[in-house]
Amino acid sequence: MAKNKIFFLLIIGLTIGLTSCGGWFGSSSDDPLLGDTTLSLAVQEWSKRIDKYPENVDYRYQRGMELVKSKRFKLALADLNTAIEMAPTNAKYIVSRAEVNMALNETKLALTDYEKAVEVEPTNENALLKLGQFYLFVRQFDNSLNVFKKLEKVNASNVEGHFYQGMVLKERGDTSAAITAFQRAVQIDLFHYNSLFQLGQLYTNTNDTIAITYFRNAILADEFSDEAHYAIGLIYQRMGMSDSAIVNYQKTIDINSQHYYAYYNTGYVLLERNNYDRAIEHFRIAIKFAPEFAKGHYMLGLSHESKKMHDMAREHYNRCLQVDPNFDLAKQALIRIQNK
Repeated sequence: MAKNKIFFLLIIGLTIGLTSCGGWFGSSSDDPLLGDTTLSLAVQEWSKRIDKYPENVDYRYQRGMELVKSKRFKLALADLNTAIEMAPTNAKYIVSRAEVNMALNETKLALTDYEKAVEVEPTNENALLKLGQFYLFVRQFDNSLNVFKKLEKVNASNVEGHFYQGMVLKERGDTSAAITAFQRAVQIDLFHYNSLFQLGQLYTNTNDTIAITYFRNAILADEFSDEAHYAIGLIYQRMGMSDSAIVNYQKTIDINSQHYYAYYNTGYVLLERNNYDRAIEHFRIAIKFAPEFAKGHYMLGLSHESKKMHDMAREHYNRCLQVDPNFDLAKQALIRIQNK
C-alpha cells in the first residue's frame, strides 16, 4: 500500500513537472512559431510574449511586422489575419495586411484591404494615402485623385497627399495643376525632395530655366542626388553652356560612378569640341556600364571616324546596329565610310 502511494505521488509530481515545463516537447502553446530558432531574435521575443499574453492583439501585430522585415510574408500574413480577427476595425492592421499582399503580388486582395481600411476608419491618413497610391499604381487616375482630395480635407497639411495629387495630375497631362500641387507640397515642406525634383522636371519640359532653381533646392534636400545634378547638366547643355554642363555631369559621376548617361553626355560635349580622345574615353566608359546602349556605340563610331580610324568606326557602327537594327544614322555612317 505504501509503495502504491509513493508510485502515485511520483506520477502526479512528474505530470505537474511536465505541465509546468510545457509538456514533453516544450511549451503547451499552439503557436507554431514558438521556439522556432530559424526566425529572428526579435520574432522569437514576440513569440514568447504572445505565449504569455495570447489575448494581446498588438503583440501579434508586432510579430507580423518583424516577420515582414525578414521577408517571411506568409508567416506575417497569418499573424495579421489573427490580429484583424481580434480587432476587425483597426485600419493600421488592415493596411499592413494590404502591404503584405502587395509583396505577395496579391493585388486584388491588397485593394480590398485598402478599401476596407478606409471604410472602417475614413479619417485615417495613412489608409487614404495608401489607397490613393494604389489607384495611381493601377492608373485609375480619377479614383486616385478623389481619394487624395479626401485626404486633403482630413489634413490639408499632409505633404505626401499633395505630392501624389501632383503625380496623378502629371500622369493625366495636366501640367499646370500638377505644378500647383507640387508647389503646395513645397510650401508645407521646403525640402520635400520629390516635389522639388518633379517641379524641376516639369519646368524643364516647358523650357523654363527656373527648373535649375528647383533642382538646386532638390540637391539641398538631398546632397547625394545624382539625378538632380544630371538634370542641371542637361539643361546647361541644351542652353549651350557646355562648361557648366560638364561640371554637373562630373558631380553626377562623383555620386554615381556608373551613371552612363553622364559619361555619354560629357563625351558628346567633348566631341563637339573636337576633343576626340577624351570623347572616346567617356563613350567607352558609358558602354562599359551599358553594353546595349546603341547611342554609345554610335558615338564611339563617330569619334573614331572623326580621327579617320575607319576600321574602329565600322566596328562600333556595326555593334550599334546589332543592338538596334533600326538605327538609321549608323546605317548611313557605314555607307559613308564603306570605301574609306
